[in-house]
Amino acid sequence: MSRTSSILFLISSFFLLSSGATFNNNALAKRIQKKVAKEVKAIFSVEEFELTESTITIPSSPFLVGQQMNEIKVNNELLGYAFLGTAPSKTDTFEYLILFDPSFTIKKATVLIYREDYGGEIASKRWLSQFVKKQSNDAFVFGNNISAISGATISVQSMTASVNHVFSSLKNRGIAAVGL
Repeated sequence: MSRTSSILFLISSFFLLSSGATFNNNALAKRIQKKVAKEVKAIFSVEEFELTESTITIPSSPFLVGQQMNEIKVNNELLGYAFLGTAPSKTDTFEYLILFDPSFTIKKATVLIYREDYGGEIASKRWLSQFVKKQSNDAFVFGNNISAISGATISVQSMTASVNHVFSSLKNRGIAAVGL
């Protein structure tokens, strides 16, 4: 197992354990690890990278029940950040990934695991594209600049509030995106 894979596996395992997952954690951690690696490689155009836990912490909130901020590095050069979050849905939770550039502009948002029978449209590229290129000075408002999804109202509100919380936490720590 490469160093990148080992780090991803450890981060995924920690993330799942902290989110209270009660099923086959090893298989789920590997699934998340694979998805995170695929997204990082595609968005940052790299084959090898390191994920290390960041010193930037985001506190929990009602819409963010598990989280971890990671730095994405190649040869000790910071390429960006990977934020893994767990947010509540109607009867369960879902895991998502936000990839930021070094100035905390969103490069990609994706839902990694969605467990509800309805509302899976929250994982669509079209819906998630509403978050791309946004910065910490942007605010998301459900029904205004964030579209509703029939059958996924709670998940949409949860994801929207969660991303707003991440941005608010970054601003409160004096970490804000610079202009595009």
